[in-house]
Amino acid sequence: MKRLALPTLLLASATLFATGCVYKMNIQQGNYLVAESVSQLKEGMTRSQVRFLLGTPMVPVAFDDSRWDYYYFFSSRRHKEPLKRRLTVYFADEKVASFENQGVPTQADLAQVEADLRRAIAETRKNRRPSLWQRMTGRGGDTTRDDSTSEPSSEASEAERKPDPLPPAQPLPEPAGTPSGPT
Repeated sequence: MKRLALPTLLLASATLFATGCVYKMNIQQGNYLVAESVSQLKEGMTRSQVRFLLGTPMVPVAFDDSRWDYYYFFSSRRHKEPLKRRLTVYFADEKVASFENQGVPTQADLAQVEADLRRAIAETRKNRRPSLWQRMTGRGGDTTRDDSTSEPSSEASEAERKPDPLPPAQPLPEPAGTPSGPT
């Protein structure tokens, strides 16, 4: 009886631990559209311009040539609900008549998200309490900060703060002569 108990217990515990270690793959299907490209889409563009800008739709509509649907689907174990996005472009006389955007981000959306993120970071920094070590040593105990010195708000001041990584282009020197000799 004891000989069977140990292998049975080991088998049961191995089965229990193995069920929690199942790998679930991320599933990505459809057209992934970049916000810069979607922001450039305008009425009056030709089919070739839309194809150059957004690419060919993955699922062409067989019976309606006046409509292109760009679908995107992403499923992950980290997110309970899958991410679904759709951009529908309607054509009339080989030009874009209208388009519907359902969940595809644009440049304006990204700018708003970035502004909200900056505001949240600034509020978090303003309300941050100094650590125990900072309070004990007296360093960093001032919780009130001047936000104008911590982070610039405009893009121009940020550009002034960061130097250009490439030096300015120097003009090329004049060639000394031709390879075949003087003429």
